[in-house]
Amino acid sequence: MRKTDWQLARFAFVYFNSQTSVFLVPSLLSNSSYQGWIGILCGSLLNWLMIFFTVFVGRFRPDEAWVDFGKKIMGIHNCIVFLFLAWCVYYASYDIESFVLFFGANYLKATPPWFMQCVIGLVIIYTIRLGLKTIVNMSDGLFLIFATSTFIMFLFLEKANLQMLPALVRYFDYPTFVKDTLTSFSWFAEWVVFLFIAPDFKMDSTLFKKFTYTAAGITFLVMGGWLLTLLNFGIHLGKQLQFPYIDIVRNMVNAGLLGNTAPLLIGVWTASMFIHSTFLIYAATKCMTYFTKGKGQKYIVPALVTVSVGIAFYYSNHLSIYHTHFYSFTTVLIWIGIECIPMYYAIVAMIRFPKKKASKKTKLSQKKTA
Repeated sequence: MRKTDWQLARFAFVYFNSQTSVFLVPSLLSNSSYQGWIGILCGSLLNWLMIFFTVFVGRFRPDEAWVDFGKKIMGIHNCIVFLFLAWCVYYASYDIESFVLFFGANYLKATPPWFMQCVIGLVIIYTIRLGLKTIVNMSDGLFLIFATSTFIMFLFLEKANLQMLPALVRYFDYPTFVKDTLTSFSWFAEWVVFLFIAPDFKMDSTLFKKFTYTAAGITFLVMGGWLLTLLNFGIHLGKQLQFPYIDIVRNMVNAGLLGNTAPLLIGVWTASMFIHSTFLIYAATKCMTYFTKGKGQKYIVPALVTVSVGIAFYYSNHLSIYHTHFYSFTTVLIWIGIECIPMYYAIVAMIRFPKKKASKKTKLSQKKTA
């Protein structure tokens, strides 16, 4: 068992939890009320398909990033890379603005948004300069804290209204179920960015299993967060919460040690958010380097971060537009369209290169018999 497989699994856990555990819960509560758990489970099952397609495409050329070999699979590769590049930069602006909104509303009320955005941008630029292996290693420590905070989270059942539990199996609306499933899937299925781990890391057959463990852990954490928010605040108040975990902690203000865990949760979320946005810009940098053929590399990262900061600055001055875009179902569909990129390439590769697939199976069988 290769150590890097587990490193990538831990990194993926931290990467996904920076978003799903914070933003998916209020989105589901605002749409689905008591049947959100069904959408989480079905979205997670669809997510496993994306893991399979991602690993399949990554193993096509294990020593190369997808951006370098993708044109050999699909002729419209350049167009898809450009769309993915735009998505990464735009998504990073969401991260920056979410960070500014939280700290600006709670701890840095007198600090101008543009100042916080510029500081975040500088941190992202510096972190990318350290390289992908450093980013992955940074997530190891956060993973342990995430695992600890997961067990701490379930201690907040003390004030939960357990009488709501029967309602979880009494309500079902099919259109809401479809919307919840797609919404959950859009948050769970960002595996396309892991096509950029080569050549620092290699995709192999054992990585699929590790990623499924990661997906199961993320599903468990999101399900627990959704259920705790529902049981502690109810449907109507829960829909109004933007950061449910912090509000749960504040609700336990007289609970001794539990009431003082807010700094831990905030610190973990902040660090994981930096990793998330950094990896997005890292992938965007690889795409831009592909288009420029390696020219002007020292300017690419600052330029991409500047664009993300600029979009975040626009949203800071138009908060209603930000919330409309962030929670729009149209945004969910766009996200799914980008996140299904591994599926497009995997299907085309299966059709165009069946001999390569068969030869791999033959080699594996020969090794087993030997």
